[in-house]
Amino acid sequence: MLDTSQSFETKPVDEVYAKTYRFDLWRGACDGILATGAQTFCLFIAIRYYDASEGVKSAIASAPFLGMFCSLLLVHYLSSGGWKKSTCGAIPSLITGAGLVVAACADSVGIFALCVVAAYLSRSALIPFVTSIYKDNYPHSKRGVSISKPLMTTVGVSAVFGFGGSLILESDIGHFRWLLLILGIAGFVKAWAVYSMPSQPIEKTAHKNPFGNLKYLFLDPSFGYVLLTWFIMGFANLWTLPLKVDYVASAKYGIEASAFIVALITTIIPDTFRFLFIPFWAKLFDRMNFIVLRIVLNLTFALGIGLFFISKNLIVIGIGSALIGFSFSGGYIAWSLWVTRYAPPGKTAAYMSVHVFLTGVRGTLGPIIGYWTASKIGTVNIGILSSAMMVFASVMLIPEIKKIRISES
Repeated sequence: MLDTSQSFETKPVDEVYAKTYRFDLWRGACDGILATGAQTFCLFIAIRYYDASEGVKSAIASAPFLGMFCSLLLVHYLSSGGWKKSTCGAIPSLITGAGLVVAACADSVGIFALCVVAAYLSRSALIPFVTSIYKDNYPHSKRGVSISKPLMTTVGVSAVFGFGGSLILESDIGHFRWLLLILGIAGFVKAWAVYSMPSQPIEKTAHKNPFGNLKYLFLDPSFGYVLLTWFIMGFANLWTLPLKVDYVASAKYGIEASAFIVALITTIIPDTFRFLFIPFWAKLFDRMNFIVLRIVLNLTFALGIGLFFISKNLIVIGIGSALIGFSFSGGYIAWSLWVTRYAPPGKTAAYMSVHVFLTGVRGTLGPIIGYWTASKIGTVNIGILSSAMMVFASVMLIPEIKKIRISES
C-alpha cells in the first residue's frame, strides 16, 4: 500500500485533477442511468409485473436510504484493509451491477426484490469514499465547480434515460429484463470509473466499534451542531416528498390534476430548475461562507415548500415546485461537499459516513412519519410545519457563521 500512496503523491497535481474529473464524468453518466431505477423503474416493475406486496414495495423504495445507513459500517470495515479509496468505492458498485443483472433474470418477486434492494443499498453506501477522493484530488477553491458538470451529466442522463426507459416499459412490460440489464451494465461501468480515479489508501479507524465514527458528533461540537440543524431541515424536507404527488393528484384535496400536470409539477419543473442552476450554486459553494450558504438554501426550501402546500392554485404550486428544484441543485452540492470543509486531514470518509448515516435515518423514517402526521393535522399544515422547521434550523445556524473551520480557511 506504501507504493500506491507514493505513486499517487508523486503525480502532478494537474494530472490527478484531470484524471479524477474525467472518470467522475463517467461516474456521473452511469449514476444518471442508475437513478432512474431507484426512483421509478424498479418500483414500477414490482407493481406492474410482479404485483408486489406493500412490504416489498416499501423495501425497494427505502433501499437507497438503507444504503446510507449502512455506509457507516462499510467505512469502518473496509478501512481495516488498507485499500485505496477508489477500490473501496468500486466494490459497492460491482454489487450494484451484479444485483441488477441477477434481478433481470429473476423468476420470483422475492429474488427480484432481494437483488434490487442489495443493488440500491450498495449504490448509496459508497458515497463517503467518493467524497474523500474529491477532498484529496480537487483544490478547495474549485470543488463545487469540479463536481458541477458530473452532477449535470447525472441529471441530464437521468431525464433522457427515464424517458426512453418509460417508452420501453410502456410498449411491453416484459421488456423490463433488458432495461435491468442496461442498469446492471451501468453499475459495472460506474465501478470501473470509480476504481480508475487516483486515490490514496483509506485511513484506518482507531476503534473496534462499527458505530465508533459517531463519536465525532461529540468530539467535534461544531460538526455535531451543524448536523443537528441539518437533521431538522432534512427531516422537514424528506417527509414531504411522497406527500407532493398525493396533494396534487388526490381528489380529497380538491386539485385532482391530470397525470401530465402531476408529472409536470412533481418532476419536470423541479428537475429542470435543478439542472439549470447547478453551475450557479457550485460557484457560490466555492466562494461563500458555507453556513451562510446553508441558511440561504434552508430559506429557499422553506419558501418553496410553503408555496407548494398553502395553495390549490396550480400556478402558485408550480412556482413552489420551481423553488424546490432551484434549492435542490444547491442542496445536493452542499450535501456532497460540506464535510470537506469540516473534516480534519485523514477524517473525510469517517465524517462523511456519519453525515450519510444520519441522512439514511431521516430518509427511512421521514416518509413514514410524514404520512402519519398528515393524517392527523392535514397536508397543508404539514407544509406550514415543514417551512417553520426549516426557518428554525436557519436561526440555529446564525451563531456558527463566524466560526471558520481550519480546513475551510
